[in-house]
This record gives sequence, C-alpha cells and structure tokens, in this order.
Amino acid sequence: MSFTNADKSKHGRSAQESLSTILKRCADRGYLAQVISEYRIGKDGYSNDKQFYAPFLIIFEDESKWALFTTTSMRTDRIKGQQWDASNLKDIDPLITHVYLVYPDGIDDVTQREFQRQDRKYSSGEEYSMIDAIVSQNSISDMIEEYAIKNKNSGQIKDIQGNAFESRIADILSFPRNLEKWKTDSNIIEGMHFDIFKNIVECFGLDKANTASITATSDKKEIGKLPSGGNPKTDVLVSVNTYDGQIVHYTISCKRSSDKSVSVHQYDADTFSDVLDKDNESLRRLLRYFQSVGTLRDFGNENQSELTKELSPHVEKLSMWALGGQGGDGNPDIQNADYILTYDNNSGASSIQSTEKYVHHLLESGVTGNFGTPFSWTYPSKRKGKDIQLKCKIIDVNNVE
Repeated sequence: MSFTNADKSKHGRSAQESLSTILKRCADRGYLAQVISEYRIGKDGYSNDKQFYAPFLIIFEDESKWALFTTTSMRTDRIKGQQWDASNLKDIDPLITHVYLVYPDGIDDVTQREFQRQDRKYSSGEEYSMIDAIVSQNSISDMIEEYAIKNKNSGQIKDIQGNAFESRIADILSFPRNLEKWKTDSNIIEGMHFDIFKNIVECFGLDKANTASITATSDKKEIGKLPSGGNPKTDVLVSVNTYDGQIVHYTISCKRSSDKSVSVHQYDADTFSDVLDKDNESLRRLLRYFQSVGTLRDFGNENQSELTKELSPHVEKLSMWALGGQGGDGNPDIQNADYILTYDNNSGASSIQSTEKYVHHLLESGVTGNFGTPFSWTYPSKRKGKDIQLKCKIIDVNNVE
C-alpha cells in the first residue's frame, strides 16, 4: 500500500502522539520528573541554538535524561539524521545518557523484524550507533519503569509493577485512537500498545460495527471491596457502549510477573469450606487442620491423601473461585473476573483468555500442585493458622482455542 506525503505525515504524527501519551502516563505515575516535547538545543559558540532535535526528552528524578525518537518505518536514511542528532545531543549534555528509537506496537511482522534486525546490528557491534537501541512502545514503557524503581526492594517492585500494569491496561482500552484503528483497519493511524488492545477486544468478541466507545478503569474505589473486606478478582473493569444503547461490562484479572508462579488466592479454611461444599464436615476439618499447621510435612501423608479425595469433585470449582472469584462473595457482574490477562516481565509477552478457558487449559496442561489441584498450598507471611494461600503457575494461553 502506497502512502501520499500527507498520509505519511499523519502516520508519523499519530505515532508521536501515542508515545506522548505513554510518557505522560509514566510522568503521572511518578516515574519521570519531566517530559519535554520537541526538544531542541545548539552548541555553544554557534548562533543556532535549536540545531539538534529530539521529539522527546525525558528526565528522571536522579536528573538522568533520555532522548527519544519515533519511527513508523525502517528507513536507514532517516535514521542517519537521527544518529547525527543523537551524537550531538549526548555531546552537548552529558546527562543525556541514552537515546532510543521507538516504533509502535502492533505493526506487521515484516516491519517488526526489520526493526529488530537493525537493532541487532547496533547491539552486536556490526554497525556504529549513537542510538542505544531500537525498541517498541511496550519495551520503552517497561524500561522507563524499571529504571525509575530500580532502588526499590523486590516486594515494592512487585506491587508497583502490578498496579502499574493494571493502570496501563485500563488506559490502553480507553485510548480512543486504538478503537478507531481497530474499527477502520487503518494503516495510517498508530495506536498505543495496539497489539494488546486488539487481543483483548477480539477475545471479548466485540462487534466493530456496534461498538461506539470503550472506557476502562483500574481504580479500586470504583471496582470496590468485597463484602468480606477483601480485594475482588477484577483488576480492570471495562465498559463498552454499543450503538444500540447498551452498556456491557467485561472484567479482567491481570497476572504480571517475572516468576513462574504467583499468589492467586487467600482465605481462611471456613471460607474455603463454605464455598466448595459447606455441608462436608470432613472437608472442613481437614482444611482447618491444614490451616493450623501450614505445611505439607506437618499435615502428614494420611491427611494429604484424605484431603485430595475430598477436594477431587471440586477442583474446577476451586480453580474458578481462586482465579476468577466465581462462587464467592461480591458482585458477580463487576467483581468476578471473567477474563485473565497474563504478562511475562521476562519476554514482554501478554495473552488473554476467558477465565473458564484458562482454567480448562490449566487443568488439561498437566500443571500439578497439592491435593490434586493445580495450586501450591501454603500460608501467607505472618498469617499461619489464620489463612490458606494458593499459588499457581502462570501459563501462556496464546494458543488456547
């Protein structure tokens, strides 16, 4: 498909505006002290004080600076100009420690491979470069976050990353240009983390012709606490307005981690019993005893076998409750998560599937935990004797049918 010059200009502006939105989000979260758009500077001794340019200069709290360029196509002639600017920006201001060239998420595979191939030429030393890397929108978002929170402890980092990811998903779904690009199949409009947006709305099964607008929130005040006082499984509440006058809600649980397994559920033994089989006194007794001792070793082999037998008819029910909240307390339309979105910090890969299909895949995938369930059973820190905690392996559901 050939673009007119006007199309190319609109395409470039669209990508730049999307990156601007991403950087504003980073500033709002406290990752950046300042974002300067259309940054220009000149060399001392020369009258032109705006000779060198970067679309964005971002400044961290420690005063480190990164210059960012945007691109929508892999054109080495244009990159040569950006290399010239990058070299002089770094030379003029030693606080500019890194320069990155950022391309949109959701571009076609051929173009993405071209960007990645050129980036490897720089990183391997095949070609000299004053641009430190060519990266996607998703990568620059994670890189900014990682640098901004590098001095936090591991527990703080997990909390910050989890909350930030939920907020990112809500903003992606609410970004109007993503919906416009999806509905029109435009190659001129660039979205914000568009690949994630597309995966989510297509997993929802939305009708392009009947989707008027999408808004989403990760605000815990809007989603609300459960009647028990605990947190609901819903991390992101999505509202879809249709042209025929309906407002349809979709609920997402977000699982972001660098670890192979994460904590997914925490309740006391009696709540487990009430949800799974409230009249089963044997199940209740065993759950209470496991809660009191907290470990498999202290629980003993005989009790392990007995609890495995009692839980056997309820494994799917337990999984739906632990991962989506189904069967527990709270507003099922708002606080139960009907979809699970996973994000691997190590690879940057994300995937989404309905909770029902996720559970089915989890149970069919051979993931083994304790007591015939896919979960590892333990107790939360400082809550031994008070609660049972379940941990679960995060699985990639990209290929789930």
